[in-house]
Amino acid sequence: MERLIAVVTGGTKGIGLGIARALVMRGASVAVTYRGDDGAAHEARRSLEQAAPSGRVLVLQGDVGNPAVVWDHYRTVREELGPVTVLVNNAGIMPRRAFEEISVEDWDQTIGVNLNSVFYWSSRVVPDMKAARFGRIVNISSVAARGGGVVGPHYAASKAGILGFTKYAAREFGPYGITVNAIAPAFIEDAGIFVDWTDDQKATLREKVVVPMLGRVDDVVRAFDYFLDTPFVTGVTLDVNGGAYML
Repeated sequence: MERLIAVVTGGTKGIGLGIARALVMRGASVAVTYRGDDGAAHEARRSLEQAAPSGRVLVLQGDVGNPAVVWDHYRTVREELGPVTVLVNNAGIMPRRAFEEISVEDWDQTIGVNLNSVFYWSSRVVPDMKAARFGRIVNISSVAARGGGVVGPHYAASKAGILGFTKYAAREFGPYGITVNAIAPAFIEDAGIFVDWTDDQKATLREKVVVPMLGRVDDVVRAFDYFLDTPFVTGVTLDVNGGAYML
């Protein structure tokens, strides 16, 4: 595998930051995007630069649900780092709503950030990957795509759409040496909304898994490492959920 140039959307916190750190520790040059938390972005840059033995780090602010922003970010990455060979579509929002509480704005924003961004970024980088005859696209879905989850139907729909995209893209891009896979985490206690949950709230989550613990970001990173390293697995969704959902 040649030197990697990677993009991780939503890469300044939680799962995205964990994956970005794993990439820079491999010597990859990595661009991470974020939406609005400048403090987290500053800390992420510092952490990634310390972890990077040889690669470069870019931190780019903007809304991945806006195709013009994605195009601008892609141009920056292409000019400063080079052609992209690894894409991690991780950016996501989790506005917790019951069905009757969801506004049209809630729905459109969730679909835009969580699902549309997967297409926007993939459409930019796939030509680079085809030219290299190598690529890895890993899409971060959720157990909500299969079982509904606890956030709301808007979130579940966005994450289910990712699984359909993953399967189609894997079939079309496979002949070019590009693998496309998904990870469907659940109850990762050091990421997303669960970071702020109380011990009592987390106790209710533990009742949904069959192992004596909740997940950690490192569990998702190990799944990512597997997809990064293998050329013979594509179109797969790997469930990282403690047995909360089983096929």
